Amino acid sequence: MTHLATVSPKFQVSLPKALRDRLGLKPGDRLVVEEREGNLILTPAATVPKDQLYFWSRRWQGGELQAEQNIQAGRTSRTYSPDEVGQMAADLLQPPTRKAARRKKP
Repeated sequence: MTHLATVSPKFQVSLPKALRDRLGLKPGDRLVVEEREGNLILTPAATVPKDQLYFWSRRWQGGELQAEQNIQAGRTSRTYSPDEVGQMAADLLQPPTRKAARRKKP
């Protein structure tokens, strides 16, 4: 689908409404602008909130890759549900029974 847009004196371009609607663009959204063989290519940019940037670091992604490889190779361990963890903690907090508390004399 081809649309016509005009460059303003401030070099601004308004995107046609049909394209904005189809792509779900809103004011403030960012676009990546590329030039390829004399054509401008506009691509909606995905932005990452600052508090989630760590996830995309090389170190974190390396760990994600390692975890995925471990899972595929079957190098996993049992995962406990929150209820199971709670029960284990409760069991640890219980005082020992009389039988377990008695020691055998040597």
